[in-house]
Amino acid sequence: MKKKLSNHTSKKRKKTVWFVLGVLCVLALVFPFLLSIYLKHKLPELVNRKTPYQISLQDFDLNLFKGNISAESISIKTKNTNDPKVTQISGNVKSLQVENLGIWNALFNASYKVDNIKLIDPNLQIVSGKTQVKKDTAKKKMNFEVKNILVNNGNISVKGNDKKDLFNGKNINIKLTEIHQSKDVSKIPVAFKEFKINAHDVLITVNDFYKISADKIDAKNKQLHISAFQLKPIESPALYNAKNVFDLKINELSAENFTVDQDSLIIDDAKFIKPQLMVTSTNKKTVEENPKEVNLKIGIKDLDLQQGSVTVQQKDKTKIASVDNFRVNLKDIVFDKNTVKEKVPFAFSTHNVELDNIYFKVDPLQAVSVKKINSDNADIFIQNAQFLATGKSSTKDVFNIKTEKIEILNNKSKFAGQQLQLKLDEINVYAPDINIIAATHKKAVNKKTQNQSPDLLLNLGTLNLINGTFSQHKQGSRKVKVGNFNVRLNSVTTNREILKKQLPFHVKSHLITAHTLDIDAGKYYRLKVDHIRNFEKTTQISNFAFLPKYSRDQFNRMIAVEEDLYTIKVKSVDITDKNSAIGGNTSIDLDHIVLDGVDCNIYHDLAPPDDEDIRYMFSKKLRDVKFPLYVKQVDIKNSKLAYEEIAEKAQIPGKITFDHFNAKITGVNSAKMKGKPTMVKVDSDFKFFGNAPTDVHWQFDVANKNDDYAINGTIKNLSVDNANLFVRPYLNVSLDGQIHYLKFDYRGNSQKIGGNFYFKYNDMHVNFMNKNTGKERKLLTAVANIFVKNDSKGEPDHVEVEKERDQDKSFFNTLWQGIMEGLKKYLI
Repeated sequence: MKKKLSNHTSKKRKKTVWFVLGVLCVLALVFPFLLSIYLKHKLPELVNRKTPYQISLQDFDLNLFKGNISAESISIKTKNTNDPKVTQISGNVKSLQVENLGIWNALFNASYKVDNIKLIDPNLQIVSGKTQVKKDTAKKKMNFEVKNILVNNGNISVKGNDKKDLFNGKNINIKLTEIHQSKDVSKIPVAFKEFKINAHDVLITVNDFYKISADKIDAKNKQLHISAFQLKPIESPALYNAKNVFDLKINELSAENFTVDQDSLIIDDAKFIKPQLMVTSTNKKTVEENPKEVNLKIGIKDLDLQQGSVTVQQKDKTKIASVDNFRVNLKDIVFDKNTVKEKVPFAFSTHNVELDNIYFKVDPLQAVSVKKINSDNADIFIQNAQFLATGKSSTKDVFNIKTEKIEILNNKSKFAGQQLQLKLDEINVYAPDINIIAATHKKAVNKKTQNQSPDLLLNLGTLNLINGTFSQHKQGSRKVKVGNFNVRLNSVTTNREILKKQLPFHVKSHLITAHTLDIDAGKYYRLKVDHIRNFEKTTQISNFAFLPKYSRDQFNRMIAVEEDLYTIKVKSVDITDKNSAIGGNTSIDLDHIVLDGVDCNIYHDLAPPDDEDIRYMFSKKLRDVKFPLYVKQVDIKNSKLAYEEIAEKAQIPGKITFDHFNAKITGVNSAKMKGKPTMVKVDSDFKFFGNAPTDVHWQFDVANKNDDYAINGTIKNLSVDNANLFVRPYLNVSLDGQIHYLKFDYRGNSQKIGGNFYFKYNDMHVNFMNKNTGKERKLLTAVANIFVKNDSKGEPDHVEVEKERDQDKSFFNTLWQGIMEGLKKYLI
């Protein structure tokens, strides 16, 4: 009995369990349908009741099993609320379809995965609410993936909580298929199989500082066309963490046959029509960098920029650079993780560039202006380039330089890492006109504060400056003028180390020629040269002239004390260099100088007050030269010298001439060049007063601080008429008779001159002249000639001469005083 009761109870329990399971299964099967039916009828009501929005719709359909949602004639608006966190939404959508939405993942895992989203005629205005930041709360990342998106004829406006536009678009049509998202921020965030977008009046705020706008966007069948594109800054330049702020406008932008992948963007042809770039400097020297690793590749087979312009300005709108019109064509552009590390962050195979009306302000005083630049692959052509002075300065030289044309041929320059490698076959600069406006109070350059040399490597085959002119002005007057010059430099090289030197480049060989040089040589003189040619270590100068600016009378009125007036002309000068260096460690080491056809006139008027400044000996003058100097030999040929001196109330100037002058000077030095001798020797021969054969031999040691020297010479067959040209004005006497020769053999230093003097003559008669009237004083003459030795018999004995040197007189004056002292001892 009990057993039967137990079996009956067990069967009853099993039926209950199966019933419950059956009910649960039915509920599991029926609930989604019931929920779908419920939500289908109640969801709009729930939204209206539980959210800050009021919606209405028609034909709403929800399928929880398939994850499909659809609705027609959707209208939405935001209820009146003062809560700033509520996003304001208003507008309508003709049709909405969502397919295969993972609803349960969306509800419980915040994961939204949708196969298809379709919007028909959306017309929406959205103002986002303020975001509430919760402290110490980890934000759960939302996962959102859509495979395909279709939007037809949309009009959408999105504003931030500050009412600033974030997105605007009209007549928006979008079709994106097989969308792939990338979690790697170094790659392109999305990629598509099919990409179609059509929209008008589009505005997108990229971030807090830039927004993008376009009148029309049309992308389909791997083709992109954008009209009236603009990247526009939003804030004041001072607020940007950047050195420059960019404003870019493009009339038409197109790309043909482009492919977007997560790892790459590949375009066959890209064209920009009328790109206009405005760059505004923020004047920030340094900015905070936020480098990101780039792990994508952008490739463009053909990039064409047409009718473009660029303007660079300061914060106050002052223009500092511009290009009025440019056309750029680049082939095979590659931008990837390797190129981005270079100075130029992309590579290309060939290029064609045309730039018109280029302007660039170098600093407040200088600007560059170029009419046109053409570059076809390896060659660059520049027309009408100018380096302009835009201001004046008393402490800094400014330049005005212009040239008709510049050619840069076979340019193979590139960046290797951070190093700029300039490799050029040839640079030709045609008709450069260089004008320097010199500073009146130029500041010395502190070498310690100079910038570090750039990482530069230069290899230039040839630099040619062709048919140039040069001038320099200072305080309104011209100081230097070169009528025409040509320069050719072969194998020009430099690098970071060479740039640190005084001459910042090396040249294998050179040729420099110049015509019609005119140089202001100081207060009283101009230096002129007809032609100069420098090739390697040889310099040739034709028709050199060192000329006074004023007449003798004008000069005498200008000088405060006695001073010589020079007029020097040289038919030719040939200079052979040995190992000279110009720059911070200047040294002049010349092998040979030849001066042919020197015509030198020295005029001295004794009327002005005496110049009581000390006149130093030649040895001290050379010793005081600041740099090492050595000239192995100087030859003077076929020359003539004249010295004229006029005493107060003299009737005619005293004059000494040296015709057919030839000299050999060896060892000219400053006693500062190691290993070089310091003895200077001068051997000369000439016709004294045009017909008296004369030779003079002179030597001194530059290193001898006592300024010791030795000089000897012989003058033969000197006519008394020529002697009187100098004797009469100074001694107020004239001579009659015959001079066979006079000799001197002197030694001296900075204090005195002395030695032996020889004088051979016969029938000598001395006439004393009145100092004021110039007439002969006959009585004094008759008495004096009683005591004058009128003949020197045989070989004359020498007389000893010793005379103190006037410290304010020159070496040649001292020598002449020594000769006059010897004559006095013979004649009186």
